Amino acid sequence: MDNQANLLAKEVTTTQNRVWVRIAAACNNICIFCLDSEAQDGKLIPEDQVKSEIRKWFKKGLENRVILSGWEASINPKFPEYIGYAKEIWYDRVQTVTNGNMFAIEKFCTKVFDAGLQEVTFSFHGHTPALHDYLVAVPWAFKKSLKWLIYVKKHYPDVIVNIDIVVNKVNVDYLPDIVKFFMRLWVYEYDILQIIPFWRGFSKYKDVLFYNISEHKESLTKTWELSRVSWMYMWTNRFHVEAFEWFEDLIQDPRKIKSEVMGESVDMFEPFILSKGSKKPECFWERCTYCFLQQYCHSYIDTIDSKKLPIWQSELVISGEEFPSQVIKKYGQNVEEFKSYLKKQNKELINIPKCLWGTGKYQKYNDLKEQVSLQDYTEKYVRNLYKKKSLRCRSCKYDNDCEGIHLNFIRTYGFSLLQPIKS
Repeated sequence: MDNQANLLAKEVTTTQNRVWVRIAAACNNICIFCLDSEAQDGKLIPEDQVKSEIRKWFKKGLENRVILSGWEASINPKFPEYIGYAKEIWYDRVQTVTNGNMFAIEKFCTKVFDAGLQEVTFSFHGHTPALHDYLVAVPWAFKKSLKWLIYVKKHYPDVIVNIDIVVNKVNVDYLPDIVKFFMRLWVYEYDILQIIPFWRGFSKYKDVLFYNISEHKESLTKTWELSRVSWMYMWTNRFHVEAFEWFEDLIQDPRKIKSEVMGESVDMFEPFILSKGSKKPECFWERCTYCFLQQYCHSYIDTIDSKKLPIWQSELVISGEEFPSQVIKKYGQNVEEFKSYLKKQNKELINIPKCLWGTGKYQKYNDLKEQVSLQDYTEKYVRNLYKKKSLRCRSCKYDNDCEGIHLNFIRTYGFSLLQPIKS
């Protein structure tokens, strides 16, 4: 499957109504990279709250999936009951993300699969006991979880089994080997997650875990190449998009930012937006370099007080689209058709870089806003302001003033549509 076909296939999946419901604020691993360790209080989420969340976010007329999570959802004694409850409400799929420890109990497996659990995402961060157990800080964790992943694959063949991997400095150079190891166990779906700078992972293990993507491009590229294997489904989360040149279909859907900032982090981001950037998120500054939301935050601060860009009749605004399929329908099937569209316009192009015959002028949030709110900024950012460039663009003479092009043009046509102008 080529890049664009793979991208459009993923688009269908991302239109599902995916509902994340936490049922435990505790975990039986002590992962050194944990992004929310300090939010764990060891308690279970109250039953009425869990069931209310399951009911609340179900949307009639859509394909609905609920992911029961924790920290570690499986340690909640009512875990099988919540699975059954979700099925009663007619969720199309019930999934969980787990470290696999509880699946080492045969009776537990029987209960949860009989209740209707249809998909299990096992968290593995290495392909050897030494690597995995070091990162999760629990002896024998690898062998125990591996044994029961194999058990589930063998005894419950209709259950979807996949793997998630948190990528960090300790395991990044082993990443292709980790994926290949589990491919030999007939696991062909992976969620590759970039470590992010929060809680224990950053406060205690920053120097151990955080890395520069450009210094490990070879191992990352070898991993992305595995996404081209037949039957493979590979997803990525929270990576800087420049890591995916030639593999642009692996770039995370930009709409994911909505759930990041308007979900559990709303109490941090809403004051930031309503104060017009004066009340910075608690993570601001030191962690920004390592965070995939860096541009989201800094663009707001840099542009909230900017002057509105006047648009003349002789100018045409090229806006981002919500889905790659909409990009293709409006602008063309491939790079050549997109470039042909741009060339045909008899107006100067706004939001398009000079290497694509644009003016190099870009709209800011002040040009688009109806009101200053978290939802308004986030939706405008995702739809119109989320622009990127290739690492190659650093050699362009216009690099300092160029913002690149909207991410969905890059996802659809590839970074190659951007060609640095060197003289």
